[in-house]
Amino acid sequence: MEEATIIPFAARSRVPAVLPCYVLTLDSPLGMRYRSAARQLARLPLDVTFVPGVRLDDPTMAPRYSVWRNRLFMKRPLTAGEVSVFMGHRRIWGRLLAAGHDLALVFEDDFLIHDDDALLAAIADSFSLPIAWDIVKLFDFKPKVPVRRWQTNATTFVAYKYPPSGCVAYLIRASAAARLMERRTIYRPIDEDWSHPWETGLTIISVMPNPVAEAAVQLGGSLLEADRQAAKGRHRSVVRSLHGGLLTLVKNARAAWWNTGLAPSAAVPGSSRRDSSATRRAAA
Repeated sequence: MEEATIIPFAARSRVPAVLPCYVLTLDSPLGMRYRSAARQLARLPLDVTFVPGVRLDDPTMAPRYSVWRNRLFMKRPLTAGEVSVFMGHRRIWGRLLAAGHDLALVFEDDFLIHDDDALLAAIADSFSLPIAWDIVKLFDFKPKVPVRRWQTNATTFVAYKYPPSGCVAYLIRASAAARLMERRTIYRPIDEDWSHPWETGLTIISVMPNPVAEAAVQLGGSLLEADRQAAKGRHRSVVRSLHGGLLTLVKNARAAWWNTGLAPSAAVPGSSRRDSSATRRAAA
């Protein structure tokens, strides 16, 4: 059953005057995606850095991809594009940590901001939440019914059974980036990996409705979807389907267990549920 909490107005002194912002792109400055991103972000009080993505022929990709972990924890192999996207986000997290910022706004280059004011309000209101969030998602792909919600001013924040797909736009703390960088290998798409937050001890919530959308179709089409569908077709089998069903059962069970820790707390913002989740993992 979904629970709701109303949060009264709180001071926003912890919001940076100019928020660091990173945009993951493989486009050139003259490209449609790059120009769309630059045009939208120029309207906002952001310190924007475009970060070149990891190209498919990059020799650093192969050592990061764990074939055996993928076979154990996924129904199909990852495409080269999915590995590239994940490594691009890792590159951004590394930039965030190297710069010494406390947090940053991250976009993939096919984003579309619905409402500038709603986006800025959501960022500001996130600092008034009574939970110690690590990542606030600003876009979700086909989200389901939330299990928890918090209302801060005009912004509604929600938690789902597990985070929905989509990493087009999110706010991330440096502590969360550091935690994610501890993973040595890649074996799921980034958004699927985030849908297992009990593995990293991170609290990932969303803004509802999303202030940001994905605009891949308007910007020339998805760079990943064709290869993803082809991979699904090539690796479809009864054994993989049964394995996928088992993975889903385990995921749902662990998600229910994980969500018992989503009650409001007085924890210091920026700390995650890592300590408590570590204890849970040790007991599991």
